[in-house]
Amino acid sequence: MSAPTHDTIRLTHHIDASVADVWEAYADSAARARWSVPAGEKIVYDQSDFREGGHDRHRCGPPETLDFHAETEYTRIVPNELVVYTETVKNEGQPLATGLVTWEFEPDDEGTLVTVTSQAVSFVGSGMIDGTRNGHTKALEQLSRHLADA
Repeated sequence: MSAPTHDTIRLTHHIDASVADVWEAYADSAARARWSVPAGEKIVYDQSDFREGGHDRHRCGPPETLDFHAETEYTRIVPNELVVYTETVKNEGQPLATGLVTWEFEPDDEGTLVTVTSQAVSFVGSGMIDGTRNGHTKALEQLSRHLADA
C-alpha cells in the first residue's frame, strides 16, 4: 500500500447571479446533478438529505458504468452562506479519497463569490487529488453557466 497523498485545494469563482439563486442551485440535488459533473459524465443521487447531519449517496462517472460511489455527510449548513461536508469516494468498495469540503457563498457587487476549499487525502496517488481539483473547477464553471442559462 502506498502512502496517502494530501492537498488543500482552494478555488474562488465569481457567478453573475444572486446568492439566493446560487444557493438554490446548490441545495437542490436535481439541479446539482445537472451542473456538477464534467461533460460526458453523469451523477445519480441514490439518496439526498441536504441538512446538517444528513447524508447523500451518489454514483458518478461515465454514464454507462457510474463506477464511482460517494457518500457525503453534511456537518454544517448555513443557508445562503456556508456548506461543510465530508465525502468519501469508492470504487468496487475500496476507498479512493476522502475530503473535508467547504463551500462559501458571499455577495459581491455583481453577483456571488463562491469559494470552495477541499482538504483531500487520496489513498491511490496524486491522480485523485488532480481529479478533485479538476472536478471542483469544472463544477464552479458549470454552475455559473447553469445559472446564466436559467
